[in-house]
Amino acid sequence: MDDVVLEGEKVRLRDWRPSDLRSLEDLLDPARPWHTTNGPYFGTPTAAAVASTASELTTTNAERPDPRASLAVCDLSDGRLIGRVSWYWESRQTDWRRMGLVIYDERYWGGGFGTEALRLWTTYLFSRTDTLRLDFATFSGNPGMIAVGRRLGFVEEGRFRRARRWSGGVHDAVVYGVLREEWEQLTPSGRGPT
Repeated sequence: MDDVVLEGEKVRLRDWRPSDLRSLEDLLDPARPWHTTNGPYFGTPTAAAVASTASELTTTNAERPDPRASLAVCDLSDGRLIGRVSWYWESRQTDWRRMGLVIYDERYWGGGFGTEALRLWTTYLFSRTDTLRLDFATFSGNPGMIAVGRRLGFVEEGRFRRARRWSGGVHDAVVYGVLREEWEQLTPSGRGPT
């Protein structure tokens, strides 16, 4: 299968490469600020976990899945690796896919990079599958991800109040989703809302 490359105005989503290893290890460093908003209640990764994740993502397999389970998010202007999009089965038996987005490099927060990455990823997943819906889960302590979902027309489908006690605070767990027909109405061009 050909390499996957999806481009917007700010970001390029592409297949992982072995040459991404060192940059990814740096971005996965437990001291990076993204760990405070992306599921911080799961704990800080160990050095071994960081190395394992980086190696797993950057090892090229001859048989890459279609659709891809994850793509690198890069700054379109200079090719710099800044994040990751992914999806996994919430329930394979019922065809329930859940997406993920992390902008690891905090210098790119608040500039529309995450919004564009999730727009491209959502469009890609709807185009490569027959899934009826896509969603993502986050928590109320991640206002950036909530804003991305709202900007793209995702609907808050679930809120589990006070479900996450972490770092001296109590947060809601939230799920945002979009149906295929909603996405198609929002995106007559097939590129997603801007």
